[in-house]
Amino acid sequence: MPYRAQFRCIAGCDGEHALTEPIYRCPTCNDLLEVEHDLAALGNLPPKSWKQLFDDRYKRTTWPYGSSVWGKKEWVCPDLEDDNIVSMDEGGTNLLWAERFGNEIGPKDLWIKLCGNSHSGSFKDLGMTVLVSVVRQMISEGRTIQAIACASTGDTSAALAAYSAAAGIPAIVILPRGKVSSAQLLQPLANGATVFALDTDFDGCMAIVQRLAAEKRIYLANSMNSLRLEGQKTVAIEITQQFDWEVPDVLIIPGGNLGNVSALGAGLLELWLPRQPKLIPYTALTRTAGILSRFMQRALKPQRYKLEIPFLSKKRLRRFSDTRVSLNRRRKRNWPMPQLRQTSRACSTVPTLVLLSQRLLSSDGAGRLVRRNELS
Repeated sequence: MPYRAQFRCIAGCDGEHALTEPIYRCPTCNDLLEVEHDLAALGNLPPKSWKQLFDDRYKRTTWPYGSSVWGKKEWVCPDLEDDNIVSMDEGGTNLLWAERFGNEIGPKDLWIKLCGNSHSGSFKDLGMTVLVSVVRQMISEGRTIQAIACASTGDTSAALAAYSAAAGIPAIVILPRGKVSSAQLLQPLANGATVFALDTDFDGCMAIVQRLAAEKRIYLANSMNSLRLEGQKTVAIEITQQFDWEVPDVLIIPGGNLGNVSALGAGLLELWLPRQPKLIPYTALTRTAGILSRFMQRALKPQRYKLEIPFLSKKRLRRFSDTRVSLNRRRKRNWPMPQLRQTSRACSTVPTLVLLSQRLLSSDGAGRLVRRNELS
């Protein structure tokens, strides 16, 4: 059965755009785009068949399904030709049972997803394999793409340079001068990327990359391009798969520009819609002290009661109304959260996040899990 996916406006404007079209915002309202799948078609295959298919492919050698991202190709980028996929066996990372640490902070069944065990050392490989593969298909179809560009202070540039080098596509990295360590510069330089250090901050670098991408010959690789989220969402699916197709009670996700919250939320949603698990976990978003991005500040005001999955469309938010999210911004100590049951299964997507989440998991912490109907 053929499956398809396309870009659609997150605000719900009419129209759809091919994934191989270099477009990043809605031409009608200028809002962001998201990848929308034909969920009715995906739902036609019984859940048992999807589980069996994904399990049969998991970490095998048949191209390209050994990658845990491309082992779920129908749910990621179904129209992509296998010959255009650029993969370094990303995904399939260990789900570590943190028994001793769980005993210290409460939950007896605490697990850590080691997403950084990848080629370039970060979870961003999961998204970059999708983005660079789509660009490779665009080039094979005759579209002129001279380079892929990003603004970065570290992990994004490393992932882009590595995957672009593997694909034989030039990469351009624009970074703020003096604000990137030598270690973070090593990977893009070693992989042959063209690196520009500018006397500006990250936002200034991002503005320049967006101007370059407006020329259509330079493809934008930053997270406003939702293709990357399609790869990152497979973390949620893989966690469920590693738990023998059961979801954890609590999922703790780090919040930078909220890309991972959006990505894993989409993964959980797509698991739910084809009737895979019957339960969606509480989803907790944590942030480090003193950090609240301008995007987050903007999102909190108009959408403070619709924050279950930040910058997903309203349509997805309505479908995902049973999901719970807590924001832990470490600002006040008047949001007590009940201690997790010792029998609760909690999962964090990075080890450092578990350390940040001790406050979230304590009775006197700065955050609490909330139901959607409590946010008003």
